[in-house]
Amino acid sequence: MLAFLGTPLFGLALATSAMADDTRLDAAIGKALFERPWVPAPSSTRANDGLGPLFDARSCSSCHPGSGHGATALDAAGRPEGLGLVLSLFRDDGGPDPVYGHRLETMTLPGVPAEGAIGVSVVDGRRVPHADALGYGPLDSATHISLRVAPELHGRGALERVSDATILALQDPDDRDGDGVRGRARRLETPEGGSSIGRFGWKASHATIASQTAEAFSLDLGLSTPERLEPWGDCTEAQTACRNAPHGRDAEGEPEISDAIVRRIVLYLRGLKARAATPDPKGAALFAAAGCAACHRPSLPTEGGGQVSLYTDVLLHDLGKGLADSAGVPGAGAGEWRTAPLAGLSRSLAHGAGLLHDGRAANVAEAVRWHDGEAAGARTRFEALDARDRQTLVDFVSSL
Repeated sequence: MLAFLGTPLFGLALATSAMADDTRLDAAIGKALFERPWVPAPSSTRANDGLGPLFDARSCSSCHPGSGHGATALDAAGRPEGLGLVLSLFRDDGGPDPVYGHRLETMTLPGVPAEGAIGVSVVDGRRVPHADALGYGPLDSATHISLRVAPELHGRGALERVSDATILALQDPDDRDGDGVRGRARRLETPEGGSSIGRFGWKASHATIASQTAEAFSLDLGLSTPERLEPWGDCTEAQTACRNAPHGRDAEGEPEISDAIVRRIVLYLRGLKARAATPDPKGAALFAAAGCAACHRPSLPTEGGGQVSLYTDVLLHDLGKGLADSAGVPGAGAGEWRTAPLAGLSRSLAHGAGLLHDGRAANVAEAVRWHDGEAAGARTRFEALDARDRQTLVDFVSSL
């Protein structure tokens, strides 16, 4: 009987099939966990308790409906109408507000004072966020705030298969080719003392889906994981009632969310496929000629062969003052943003979601007009197109 490394070939095939079935089952479980509403501790079911004490949503899918883009609409008073917009808090050193932490969480459990509410003023088309009804006094004078949208998730896991070397080869921080586009990879320090390349998040602040998932559990849901063991999530030492509230762990040092749960959710997210678009060739040509593809690269090679077609280079680019935060953080300047993947844009537009990091742009043309800095040349070429070609380009991007 033919064998491979001592294993009969039919046995190898059965084992491979069983592994594939196990993977599909784990991904299906991951999807269910992604959609599961978590509940406060203590509950009758230990497997799904520990929510909060401060949180922005009760499930992952609340901010990512259909694993997609978060809601961005505002009501007449400037309040977010749904879940999907969060208020990030940060200082120049990247640290949190000393009282409110890294995030202004808008929900709380009974007995724990609420942190506050998100308010947004629209000034010359720009969304200017503010923290309202603060429950613990004013923010520290050194704390900056920025509005963030929960991003589209389909296809993003494939970026883990793009090698560091590929991303680093795309850098041009000194603009050697003179096209005005620089771009640089964000290096993130690892616990082992080395560094990794940021691929995920608006500021390329995560190298892996697992890291981004652990942060979401901690900040969005107030749930601890093996990577982030604090059972109180984003509650600071100044928030005594929050720190002392019940938590969903069985023993000291045990996370509320086990590694097995995190792994299954990550497996589900890695398996999400981007929409298979059939772009118009003329639109694609105009996209390239305008210079959009200098940052929104249609595809990147993956390790072991293949391509990931998300329309990004994963690099940080300075897009000018109009899109800048009030300050930067270590590793990313105020106006620097990771090139947002365009794949899945059609889904976001179909659901009425606004574009850019704070949802301010209602459509593609409006988003382009906010681009400046390294993207100023592309914006100028876009505006110079005749009306028909400009619409063809907009339709192309909107179809992705």
